[in-house]
Amino acid sequence: MKRSALFARDGGRCVYCGLVFEPDALSVDHVQPRMRGGDGSPGNLVTACRGCNARKGGRPLAQFLAEEPEARRNFFALARYVWPRHLKAVAEELARRGVAGAPTELVEGVRGLRSSEAIARLLQMQDRGTDNSELEGE
Repeated sequence: MKRSALFARDGGRCVYCGLVFEPDALSVDHVQPRMRGGDGSPGNLVTACRGCNARKGGRPLAQFLAEEPEARRNFFALARYVWPRHLKAVAEELARRGVAGAPTELVEGVRGLRSSEAIARLLQMQDRGTDNSELEGE
């Protein structure tokens, strides 16, 4: 996927800070790094501003998100085009790190979470201290 197409798809918005930037201030970030078997497919790529991408550095995504609560909330709210398997892997790793609820809550909680928006809602509820029963009607 070309950089310009990726930035257009994501509206020029960084998935970590949530701000909109001009294309020259943006970079491409791999959810699953190439050095760890990731590819250049659209479902593995997100738009990141240069500042957030530099802050993330070479850390695995789950480690970065575990250490940056705002980036974690933004990622799950904004990374709409990421493959569900990648979202699931990141959510499970966050649960293993104790940053989010149990993996089953994150991954299977809302009748089998499949979208970044559903995971973002669940993380917001956990931040507020509410339980999953609010989601059962959705």
